[in-house]
Amino acid sequence: MAISNHEQVGRALNLLGKGLYPYVEQQMRAIYGNAWLSRAKSCLSEDSTLRRTIEETLREDVSALLKVMTKRWETVFKPELSYTERALASELIDVRNKWAHRVRLSTEDTYRALDSMTLLLGAIDATEKEAVAKQKQEVLRLLWQEQSRQETRKSQTSTEESPIREHLHELLKKIPFQDALLLYLALTHRSYIFENPTQTQGDNEQLEFLGDSVLEFLAGDYVFEQFPGRNEGELTKRRSNLVDNTQLAKFATELDLGRWIRLSKGEQLQGGRTKLSLLSNTFEAVIGAYYLDSGIEAVRELVEPLFDLVVEDAVSQDATPEILNDVKNRFQNWAQTNHQQIPKYPVTNEVGADHAKMFTVEVRVNGTVYGEGTANKKKEAEKQAASDALRKLGLL
Repeated sequence: MAISNHEQVGRALNLLGKGLYPYVEQQMRAIYGNAWLSRAKSCLSEDSTLRRTIEETLREDVSALLKVMTKRWETVFKPELSYTERALASELIDVRNKWAHRVRLSTEDTYRALDSMTLLLGAIDATEKEAVAKQKQEVLRLLWQEQSRQETRKSQTSTEESPIREHLHELLKKIPFQDALLLYLALTHRSYIFENPTQTQGDNEQLEFLGDSVLEFLAGDYVFEQFPGRNEGELTKRRSNLVDNTQLAKFATELDLGRWIRLSKGEQLQGGRTKLSLLSNTFEAVIGAYYLDSGIEAVRELVEPLFDLVVEDAVSQDATPEILNDVKNRFQNWAQTNHQQIPKYPVTNEVGADHAKMFTVEVRVNGTVYGEGTANKKKEAEKQAASDALRKLGLL
């Protein structure tokens, strides 16, 4: 799979931090001498330096450097930089916060963020500018491809797409395709072509193949995040449970895909709209089409709530003492019992070089934060967050 927009921004933020640190140190020392670190610390909240020294914080957290630049602008940075760079620093604080909270970033958002980083690094003559500029060019290529697809869609005659969009409007509310024709193709079974060879441009079998691969990837990523510390065999089994034909047919039923599948009359008479294999294959085709239409993150947003339902059922049927002894599963069981929700573990802060990352994670249920943890591995930070939540609830 191609690198995600979130990963692109994360890599660029890491490079931005490496480029900014020596510049910020140089400019702050020129004004405050050896007291520069204490002056920098006064620009940050107490929480940001609880677990690290101020120097470690500045080296590992690019948002800290950007905050120092904006808060010491008049005294330190204004003589060297323009208000354009100040605006860039403020903008990039927002970018970093969105990245840390895993707000979905479009390709256009990603390009804008990398462009701003390139401009700021260029203004301070940082060598990291070249690496970020290279990333920006790659994202620009992807952006051109997306815009080209959009222009192609716009150029298609309204007489072709408009009636299809109107016909599928209920399904489009659930799966917001930009290109209704692509969704229409994903719903076209090969039997339909035999009876209507002039009314379609193909069937959904290639999209089915693509969707199978996308689902395998997302299901693997999901179980890896949800079940830390489990062995490969168990993770493989859990992934298979999410994407076997029976389960995919249930997902298709949840989305009411059977109603919209384009079938031959003969296939319809044989109960094709409720046939397990046909529903499963159509769901895969729709996922493949949605991936082409809107990208991997859009598909993730669609399927993860469906995966959650499967896990909820499994937890309610299999809450063994061994499972409950694991802090994450103990908290998940509490969330299931009291809120009928699966906890989420978003990363709220990620700092440090690639070989020495520190992750801060919150555990949330229905948007409410119950605990927080920090560690050098995401999984360990998640466990700490779950432990923190259980302690606060008086369960640990």
